[in-house]
Amino acid sequence: MPSEVRLTTTVATVLRIFLEDVSEPRYGFELMKHAKVQSGTLYPILARLEAAGWIEGRREVVDARHEGRPPRRLYLLTGGGATAARQALAELSARLTPPPPRGAVRPEGGYA
Repeated sequence: MPSEVRLTTTVATVLRIFLEDVSEPRYGFELMKHAKVQSGTLYPILARLEAAGWIEGRREVVDARHEGRPPRRLYLLTGGGATAARQALAELSARLTPPPPRGAVRPEGGYA
């Protein structure tokens, strides 16, 4: 079972990118571009997510001469990581959602 990860806003941003398509492997430069973070911020996050079992990293198998670039390290959410990420993001969202103003009608009926 994946372990706990401290969910900062940057970690949440990275997890949202992974959750856009859980079957799509991601690589560092792509994540840096979409999350708008530098490598010194991203790679420690990826290391923590991998150590917690939320993602798995593997070296891409390509012909470097044919591709014109070295192989990338690809990261993919694990099944347990996807579940844990969704739960952690939902809990973060609930904590950040302000309570309704006093006297406001609740969606389920009654007053706050």
